[in-house]
Amino acid sequence: VSTQSTGSSGINAEYGQHYFKQINLRKLAMELGIKHFLRVFLLIVNTLTVVIGIATVAVAVLTFVNSSSYDVGESMFVVTVSIILIIGFLVLAIGVFGCIASITQSPVLSNVYSFLLAILFIVEVITLIFVIVREKDTTKVVMDMFESRVEKYYTNETSEAENQAIDVFQTSLECCGFDSFEDYDPTPPESCCRQEDTAWDECPTADQFKEGCEKSMKEFMDGAQDLIAAVIGFALLLNVVSIASACYIKRNTVPYDKM
Repeated sequence: VSTQSTGSSGINAEYGQHYFKQINLRKLAMELGIKHFLRVFLLIVNTLTVVIGIATVAVAVLTFVNSSSYDVGESMFVVTVSIILIIGFLVLAIGVFGCIASITQSPVLSNVYSFLLAILFIVEVITLIFVIVREKDTTKVVMDMFESRVEKYYTNETSEAENQAIDVFQTSLECCGFDSFEDYDPTPPESCCRQEDTAWDECPTADQFKEGCEKSMKEFMDGAQDLIAAVIGFALLLNVVSIASACYIKRNTVPYDKM
């Protein structure tokens, strides 16, 4: 009886070990599958991040190069473009470290990647708060600037780039002047006509934009700032997911002899 009991216990123990081994293998396979998916996800996200970073840096540099075309306060201009340039380099660095960390699974690079993401997260939170809190002030500044440039459209006090910006707004929003087309003296520009490259006097009445841009401009600014807030909110969510993914990959990256 004792021999049979010992043999039965040995079989049960062996079966138990086999059962738990199967569970561990399934768990390991699931973890490897999740980790592989997250690596591919991070690689795609960070490749796009590199492209966005390069584009942001390029825009900032080109803005600096063409700064003579803009009539803005020098200090405000330099600070604004510098911030954009710094954010561009930060985004570019995050994308590069993220791609390398996703491929190599290096714990050190994963830590650097997570740290940079945390910095970007803070910057995005501050930007989102600024956009929400200063929404009305920003709209007022832009509208006052637009009204001022309309009044000086035919003078030497505005640059060609500023007049082109006004033309783009008027053509896109199908409006003319700030309060009305009568804001222009002597006549509204060609951008106040629906037909391209057509002078006001030659533009059919049905194609003339006579309503001012004040209402359309406000609606445009409100929509633009809502869109910016939504994009930043999505970026924040993506940052949280990316940090969590990087931490998961790092935590589950162990030597094969310990698996």
